Amino acid sequence: MAEKYPGAKELRALPDSDLTQQLEGLRREQWQHRLKAKDGSLQQTHLLPALKRQLARLQTVLRERRAEVDRQGGSASPASRSHPEQQGAG
Repeated sequence: MAEKYPGAKELRALPDSDLTQQLEGLRREQWQHRLKAKDGSLQQTHLLPALKRQLARLQTVLRERRAEVDRQGGSASPASRSHPEQQGAG
């Protein structure tokens, strides 16, 4: 049976560091599944859309938090407001 990913409610209860860590792990997992799908060795093809949805949930929760900080006039550093995709590039 496929693993159950936490919903948005459960994700909102987690700290940013946990969300970021989950985001990185799911991106790696998605990449590995894509490679397996490309060479035909992926048996559980239903995992690709499930991973995509979970990544979207994580990104949504992180963006909601950043928007809330911005609305409150918070002093979040520019690095914390940039897109997560750009932080690890290099």
